Amino acid sequence: MSYQALALKYRPKNFDEFIGQNYVVKALKNAIKSGRVHHAYLFSGPRGIGKTSMARVLAKSLNCEKGPTVNPCGKCVSCSEIEKGNSLDIIEIDAASNRGIDEIRTLRENVKLMTSHARFKIYIIDEVHMLTQEAFNALLKTLEEPPSHVKFIFATTHPHKVLPTILSRCQNFQFNLLPLEKIVDKLKKIAKAEKFKIDDNTVYTIARACGGSIRDAESLLDQLVPVILEEGQVKDVFSFLGIIEETTVNKMVSFLVEGKLPEALNLIGSLAGEGKDLSIFTDTLIEHLRHLLLAGVNESNFSRLVDISPDSKDFLIKSSKDIPLKEVLKAVDLLIEAKDLSRRLNTIRIPLELAMVKLLNKNNNLSEPVPRGEERKNHHKISSRDSGKNVNPKKKDEKAVVEPDDNDYDIDLTEKSDGQKEPDCPVKEEEPIAADDVLYLSLNPKWQDVLSNMQNERAALASHLAFAKPVSSKGNLIIIGFLPRDKFHKEIAESTKNSTFIRDSISKVLGKDIRVKFVIEGSVDAPAQNTPKKKKKLQRDEINDNQFVNDVLETFGGDFYSEND
Repeated sequence: MSYQALALKYRPKNFDEFIGQNYVVKALKNAIKSGRVHHAYLFSGPRGIGKTSMARVLAKSLNCEKGPTVNPCGKCVSCSEIEKGNSLDIIEIDAASNRGIDEIRTLRENVKLMTSHARFKIYIIDEVHMLTQEAFNALLKTLEEPPSHVKFIFATTHPHKVLPTILSRCQNFQFNLLPLEKIVDKLKKIAKAEKFKIDDNTVYTIARACGGSIRDAESLLDQLVPVILEEGQVKDVFSFLGIIEETTVNKMVSFLVEGKLPEALNLIGSLAGEGKDLSIFTDTLIEHLRHLLLAGVNESNFSRLVDISPDSKDFLIKSSKDIPLKEVLKAVDLLIEAKDLSRRLNTIRIPLELAMVKLLNKNNNLSEPVPRGEERKNHHKISSRDSGKNVNPKKKDEKAVVEPDDNDYDIDLTEKSDGQKEPDCPVKEEEPIAADDVLYLSLNPKWQDVLSNMQNERAALASHLAFAKPVSSKGNLIIIGFLPRDKFHKEIAESTKNSTFIRDSISKVLGKDIRVKFVIEGSVDAPAQNTPKKKKKLQRDEINDNQFVNDVLETFGGDFYSEND
């Protein structure tokens, strides 16, 4: 006898074998018992949770020789044919490959024919949302007033794509993803019936990886069975199925709790060396830290809020008592930043390792620059564990620390999550910014190129930046100035998303990475202004060679002036 996949072999054969869809089962049973079976049903929900299986069981219940009944016998001719999939009166249609109006016209003609021997002719249309609008329209009249011997059962993963006119003619039942524990119980029953042993950790790993889909869980278990029968256990579930074992993530959490930086970096290195997907590992670690956070703030309901193995629940509850909640939040923030940075660097390993160093390094506060030379002795070192405290870097009896050169490190000009901005430059407030204007001299003649390039991608932002101009530069920092009356345009430009785009646009034109700062002219040491210059109104034919300027004039009106020498 040919081998049958576990997902097919253990497909529910009656209503009582369904798990996690109690309200759907109860409603259909009551409809059958009371004789109030609707002529059209729509089963919607995620994939692999039993929509098509429920349709077949409903068809079996309606056509059983002892029925209609909520407990089909499974032995009569009708039940046997439905289980084997060769019943002439149960027509299953895949709407993904039979989505046109011609197929629906054929269906309409066949609906008029009586059944061969069953009580009802039942059409099960899977992925019904794939039908074309013409096909839906052709089905409307038949669906609204079908013959008494015809029933329709539709299944879809995207009910919002089904026409409202179709939805209004169906009874809609929403299927839900299955809880972890119910999937685990089903997998253990299958393992017991198949007479092979599998440890609880592997079962929970499979159940967690399937994301609530019982069919996916059974398919993953099917992959493991040959290995389990040969070796007795699976040594590396991660490599075999491409998923993360909870023990690996628990190990990293323990390193974070205990502050073991070398061990954490070694674990990342070993995972990378074995070809593991560090991006998946990072996502799983973030989710696990969320579980750790819940264990610390809501221990009483923790077991109900998370879907992980009992061993991991006990481990996280114990670990939550050994680490402050602010450290857990800090770890989550750093890992999310690492994910964002990985998209720019096209690698996750470096950002992940940096996040671990920032979190676990006990020697320096890496969020602050480290001075060079002899002044390093006087630099006030702050432990990463104490970085949340207010610390005055200068004491009265200490000498002033020499400010580090601006080119020694990069300064993030984007806004923090609390709305505050990072300091623009590490200089004293009373000291003016000393400009070298190297980048300014390169950018100034190319400013119109910057605006033109931005116009092609984000015209609205380019129109705001058109009110500004570069005024000076220092190192890789470019100062862009707005007039006092253009404060609104400055506020638009310096938002986190817009300033990042402007910085990247300027970097592309200059061919090097730069930083930007937006100011109201006069607030920095810009080049000295001479006496006011007379302005000459430009004629349209004088600016026709600048398409961007013409677009601005067409949009906002007004005139452009040039300054006389």
